[in-house]
Amino acid sequence: MFDVSFEDVIPPAFLYSFLTLIVAYHVFASLSSTVKQRSWILTTISSGAMSLSSLPLFLHYVISRGDLSATRSSLWTEGTARFFQAYLVADLLMGTIYYRSKVNLLTGWIHHSVYIFIVEYTCRMGWSHLFVLCAVMEVPTFLLAIASLDPRFRSDLVFALSFFATRIVLHILLCVSMVVGRHNITNDSFGPGVLMACIFPLHAFWFYGSLKGFVKRATAAKPQPVKRGSVTAAPSLSGFSSLRARSWTLPRRRGSLRQAVRAWDRLEIRKAAGRFGDVQRRLRASFPAAREQVYAYVGIERSPSGELQRTGDVKTESSL
Repeated sequence: MFDVSFEDVIPPAFLYSFLTLIVAYHVFASLSSTVKQRSWILTTISSGAMSLSSLPLFLHYVISRGDLSATRSSLWTEGTARFFQAYLVADLLMGTIYYRSKVNLLTGWIHHSVYIFIVEYTCRMGWSHLFVLCAVMEVPTFLLAIASLDPRFRSDLVFALSFFATRIVLHILLCVSMVVGRHNITNDSFGPGVLMACIFPLHAFWFYGSLKGFVKRATAAKPQPVKRGSVTAAPSLSGFSSLRARSWTLPRRRGSLRQAVRAWDRLEIRKAAGRFGDVQRRLRASFPAAREQVYAYVGIERSPSGELQRTGDVKTESSL
């Protein structure tokens, strides 16, 4: 009744790619130590394969100065597009089973679901070569993926430059080329141009978010200068904060003490006090008779032991 074959429902390129990706995931998952690494295995394989597959069409686009009229779809371009479609399904399936926490709503379910239908639409319309050409935008995804597998390959600058060059600048150029040359490319259809225009805000949003992340990490990594005379303490570590405060306060106290000692020495107060004592002793020795007369006048006499005592009913109080 219905003349529909199995190949029409599930294209062989999609089926073989899907099975290959499932096997590849389980092989490389055993070599990964974290959930994050396992979540990037399929993305690394797909983005690397799509980037390489797009190079011939991209070079032709550059050499022809943006002319897309000479390129046409083929079994190779359709098979490449089906491979990407199989990756989208495999990533959702493996993510649901093995790394569900890493599959979020926007970049996971919504993004993958939309692109599954975009690939199907372009293949049925005979525009698979345009889709494969746009796959050169997977270069920054590949750089991000290998950096997630091994942090030694991480470079925020290289990623930002590649993202801006492919998903911002090249995206705009391809969109303009598809709209301007639609008569020779898509039989006057605005379909590819409209799709490119609808996808661009998402790329711009991702680029803006990545820039904000770079600035935030750079600001957090930069050491904060400590003002002279102030103590900076971490609010969540009270013990460590008090230790830092003491380590800054004690040197300042020692420095203040050293300055006070130097000022004391410059004033020579100790020498002056010593000279005043010598003068006082010499004055007392120079007027012994007068001193005794004063003692006798006020009613004080010296005992045999040398101590001064008042005569009469008066108790001893003090001495000169």
